[in-house]
Order: sequence, then structure tokens, then C-alpha cells
Amino acid sequence: MRNFLIVVILFSFYSNLFAQPEVKIPFSTAISAHIVKYNMKMDEAYRESDLERATFLFDSLVTNHLNGTYLDNFTVNTLKEDPITFDEYEKPMFLITYAAWCVPGIGEIPALNDLADRFHDQIDFVVLFWDTKENLKSKSKEYNEHIKLVYVDEKTNQDSHIVNKLKHALGFPMMYFTNEEKKLLSIQKIETHHSSETLSNSYNIHFNSLSKGVSLIIADLDARGLLNEDGTSALETSDQEEEAEGKKGKKNKKGRKKEVVGEDGRTDEERRIDEEYERYKREKDSLNKQKRKY
Repeated sequence: MRNFLIVVILFSFYSNLFAQPEVKIPFSTAISAHIVKYNMKMDEAYRESDLERATFLFDSLVTNHLNGTYLDNFTVNTLKEDPITFDEYEKPMFLITYAAWCVPGIGEIPALNDLADRFHDQIDFVVLFWDTKENLKSKSKEYNEHIKLVYVDEKTNQDSHIVNKLKHALGFPMMYFTNEEKKLLSIQKIETHHSSETLSNSYNIHFNSLSKGVSLIIADLDARGLLNEDGTSALETSDQEEEAEGKKGKKNKKGRKKEVVGEDGRTDEERRIDEEYERYKREKDSLNKQKRKY
């Protein structure tokens, strides 16, 4: 009887242990716990002009302390609709933080527009401007209809403690990739290049960089079985829809180069993003191990 009671107690203990819900650590809490030490090390790296060390420190902070946390829910303003909170975006989020006075590479917005064209059914593309409504208006025409433009004016926003962490801790422009519950998959800095870069080269540089975030989100959906029921990837579905609508290879929008379709029916950009997706798919087991570790 005694042994039986011990077994019951142990069973109950381990059942409760594994039944514990996930502790959702807010991004603002995690960054607050590590930002002072991080800034001290970054200042030292920059004083010594050690850019490689600075890159390592940023990647280490993101990988070890920020990935797996949750973006804080707070209110942002839109140009035409009522204010909205982050939690109201129901899809995985590709978030870019910006300001009107930032000067993006000449090919950055066209590349982002193209990715939003292809993957808006799977991902919410959001560009958050730390700025006024008037300044955002002057930039809004550069983005297409599939990109949600929002702004936060610190003079009027009520969530200053959250804004302070999201805006000032890591700086901007910055990219945040989350799942549909706003759990951070990764954070990356916006790619930069010399201002004299051509439109074609700038487009390719930014498309390759931005597509890594898209691939990461798609890979996470795949790992959790949230892609299409027939097993096809979102990339394949996007290609099929464009072909059915007679759009593939025919786009020549303002601010982007005309796409050339190869013998396999794909453009160079589509092949690159497909390759990125396959790479993340092959590394899925490794990514899951890292998530469990941290």
C-alpha cells in the first residue's frame, strides 16, 4: 500500500510539472534585464572598432535572451482606421520599425512590396514608424496595399514604457519576426549598403535579406504543421496563384525591375527564396533543439 501511494504521489507530481503552462516572458522584460550589460560591451567593441565583436554581441543577445519572448501588446495608430493593438494581428508578423527621416536603400521598399505581394496570405507585414501622422503620410505612397503602415507618436502614446524598450533599446530600423501569438522567432538589423548602389543591386541585396525573415516564419509554420492541408508550401501556392492570374513575369511596378522567368517557370528572386526555405526546412530539427535549449 505504501509503495502504491508513493507511485500515485510521483505520478501526480510529474503530471502537474509537465502540465504547467508556458511562461510568456514579455520582450520588454527580457531586454530590460540584459540591455545595460549589453550596451557596456557594445560601447567597448565600438571604441576598439571591432565590428565583428559588435555583430557577435547583437546575435548573442537575440539568440540567448530575446528569441522566445513575446512582443508586448500595445496600441499603434493607423492612417485611415481606428487605432489597433499588436494582438489584433492574427497572422505571424514581419515587423519593421522605422522613422520618416530614415533613408532606406533604393531597392528596400520595392523588395518588401514584392514579398508582401506574395506572402500576405500567410504573414502580416507591418511597418511601424516612430513618428507623426503627417510624416507617415509623406511616405505611405511608397508601400503597397499589403503592407500595414502604423505609427507611434511618443508625445501622445500611453504605452511609453513599452515604446521605450522597443524603440530605444536596440535602435531602428530593425526587423522582428514572430509567430501568430507574437512569439519572437528572431530579430535582425536592416541590410545597409553604399548610397551609390544601383537599383538592381540594391533590390537584390534587400530581397535576399528580407526573404530570410519570410523563410524563417514559413519554416516555423511548417514545423508546427500549419501550412496548407495538402502539404504544399506557401511558396508553391503563391507561385500557382500568380500563374493562374496571369501575373507571373509580367510585373513592372514603379520602383522595381522587370522579372525574367527562367525555364523552370521561376524568377531569380523566387529561386533564391525557395532555396532559403529549403535550407530552413533542412535545419528544422536543429532550430527546434535550440528553442528547447534557450
